[in-house]
Amino acid sequence: MVLRKALLFLGLVCIAHQVQAQKVSDKKVIKELKKDIGYLASDELKGRRTGSEGEKLAANYIIQHYTEEGIAAYKGKVYQHPFSFVAGRATANTTRISINSNVLTKEDGFPLAFSGNGQVHEDVIPDIIESGKVCMLPMYETQEDADNPHFDWEKAAYERAEEAKKNGAVGVVFYDSYKAKFEPFFNKRNEYEPLSIPVAFITIKGYVKYIVSDNESNMPSIQVDMNINLKDKKMKGNNIVAYIDNNAEHTVVLGAHYDHLGLGQDGNSRNTDTVDKIHNGADDNASGTAALMHLASWLKDSDLKKYNYMFIHFSAEELGLIGSKKVVEELDLDGSKIAYMMNMDMVGRLNDSTHALTVGGIGTSPVWPKAVNLKDENFKIVVDSSGVGPSDHTSFYHKDIPVLFFFTGTHTDYHKPSDDADKINYEGEVAIMHYMYDIIANMNKMPKPEFTKTKQTSVGRVRFKVTLGVMPDYAFNDGGLRIDGVTDGRPASNAGIKAGDIVIQIGEHEILGIQTYMKALAAFEEGDKTQVTVKRDGKEITMPLTFTPKD
Repeated sequence: MVLRKALLFLGLVCIAHQVQAQKVSDKKVIKELKKDIGYLASDELKGRRTGSEGEKLAANYIIQHYTEEGIAAYKGKVYQHPFSFVAGRATANTTRISINSNVLTKEDGFPLAFSGNGQVHEDVIPDIIESGKVCMLPMYETQEDADNPHFDWEKAAYERAEEAKKNGAVGVVFYDSYKAKFEPFFNKRNEYEPLSIPVAFITIKGYVKYIVSDNESNMPSIQVDMNINLKDKKMKGNNIVAYIDNNAEHTVVLGAHYDHLGLGQDGNSRNTDTVDKIHNGADDNASGTAALMHLASWLKDSDLKKYNYMFIHFSAEELGLIGSKKVVEELDLDGSKIAYMMNMDMVGRLNDSTHALTVGGIGTSPVWPKAVNLKDENFKIVVDSSGVGPSDHTSFYHKDIPVLFFFTGTHTDYHKPSDDADKINYEGEVAIMHYMYDIIANMNKMPKPEFTKTKQTSVGRVRFKVTLGVMPDYAFNDGGLRIDGVTDGRPASNAGIKAGDIVIQIGEHEILGIQTYMKALAAFEEGDKTQVTVKRDGKEITMPLTFTPKD
């Protein structure tokens, strides 16, 4: 009995020492996280906008960590994997717009960013649409529209130009005759697909100078010359890939994006001020970036050798998951090579009251409910079964890879300049890192997990009654809708559409991109039958299509 008590006492002492050691270790990690997030979310990096000097500084800092920890670049190559992508439009120097042989300055007129490229020369009668002619239309129908700060001139202009094109117009010139308080501008980040005809806008200054004066001269028509040449504005980003090679058959990917909003130049800031401010992005996503760096260090020093481990810091996540899509394609990552993927995006604001932690992707493998402790006493786990979400794990899910997504929720500082390092819950973040490590340790005892497809979570307001059942490639900007993924049993799959196909026509609707695709869907009802045309390997293929309900 005395021996049993002695052994029990020694056991309790060992546990106490382990707990104390864990607390000491966690204090060290917290200190390191504060240093890392403090730097990544500092004003010096100016918001880590994709391709910016600040993002390059962040990349150098991350790479230095892996170098010092002795964690190699993927397959012994460089850590950085550069990529380029289209991020808007710009006007080429060859663009010219003339009214009655007068070349317009930028103050007089300019092309609209959704204009097609081309050259037209026509005598135009204002306010008349004729097939085979350029038409000249008012931007505003009333003074009320011109004075309304909420009037969506770009949407109105796009829809009217699209309608004029359908009626045979070969070009459109909009003009302002009301001296609008909020004049149109060349929106280099416009989200409308380019039309196939030139479209321009004449300002109130140009209208008075070249249209009113000519009408006073009783000219029957106005001579319009347009040579529009717009080009895609390209940006560059750098994914960072580090690797622990355990000579295993399969690899586990752990990821987090390290880019943020910069000064809010790309239109995704929630800052209501008109003045550009640095968006430091401490939670979004310096928190995930720092956590990934230290999880990599933990795994390097561990005895978890069943899998290789790949650590990817994604760029251009804020611009549409572009970096993760690029690296998946570049490194040819799919379910035959990758066992599973775990993604961290905003894990720095664990609420001290609710302790809510969202774990997404639980439905992407039948093994997750066994490997993931959904009743962990440190958290209130919010389960999201879908493999699709607003972060980089989505790109892996569409390659038939089981995924998990960790997220502590949005807050009032989300996408604002106030998302700063002093608001991070560092103790909470360390707890999440331990939670993730335990999952990895559990998976070390299990075979490569089976992949299962999940129902896509609806995002945003539903504006149509049917679905095609596809995941679009939002980074594709070369005409049509490129398909990243196809859902089994939905209209696209039933018709024979495959990932990589480019949808160019649905019924009578030409598909130029995501907007025209959405508009086309809105025209159909459940049970409607039509045809869909795709480009596949450079060839056009038309196949029958039957629509089913969206949900």
